[in-house]
Amino acid sequence: MMNIHWRLAELWLLQQSRTLNEQEQSEMNSCLKLNAKYAQRLAEQYNFGYMANMTGDEAWLLDISGEIDKMERFYESKRPAFFERQQ
Repeated sequence: MMNIHWRLAELWLLQQSRTLNEQEQSEMNSCLKLNAKYAQRLAEQYNFGYMANMTGDEAWLLDISGEIDKMERFYESKRPAFFERQQ
């Protein structure tokens, strides 16, 4: 399954050259929704991390850091192979 961020980019580029059909538009809307949820959850974790840091709660900060790492690793693991070769 292609990562939603890559599919969203593909659909956006496609709509630059033509109008998306109904299925593609629906898929783009779904990708936008999932991307917004991912960004919101990640931002929430960063905010919790900031709070944990400000209160000196190292155990909480460690838990939050682990969650952020897990979320970001999942995204990184879904990059297309051609992107890995270019870095």
